[in-house]
Amino acid sequence: MNLEAFSLKTPISEFHRVVRHETSHTLGFPHEHMRLQLVNLIDRDKATRFFGATQGWSAAEVEAQVLTPLEQSSIIGTPPDQVSIMCYQIPGSITQSGEPIPGGVDIDKSDYDFAGAIYPKLPKAPAAKKAPAKRVAAARLQPQDSN
Repeated sequence: MNLEAFSLKTPISEFHRVVRHETSHTLGFPHEHMRLQLVNLIDRDKATRFFGATQGWSAAEVEAQVLTPLEQSSIIGTPPDQVSIMCYQIPGSITQSGEPIPGGVDIDKSDYDFAGAIYPKLPKAPAAKKAPAKRVAAARLQPQDSN
């Protein structure tokens, strides 16, 4: 998990967002902003300059982290989700239309449904039968045979 940027000055909301995002990676969730439909909204030159200035990324890192669409065959299930916890916040200043890609600040319904589809809950096992507490207590209170 990429958690090295945290400090005592990190807002709890950012800690919460990043931990959920990184945990989702451990469950196999890819970056949502790398879906072809979303990558096509981004201006490549502006993105390279923006992430270079704000994140210190090289052009190759921007290409790898933002501008290389996921293979269509590797995508399971849901349509592109601009507010998924797995979607980076992309400012309108680097999109072709000027409209931002809002990005996710928490797990949304689409994330939750996807996780449930690939990691379904197991049915609950039947509870083991226990002797009724009354009977057990009554047995302890029986007088002992003195013979």
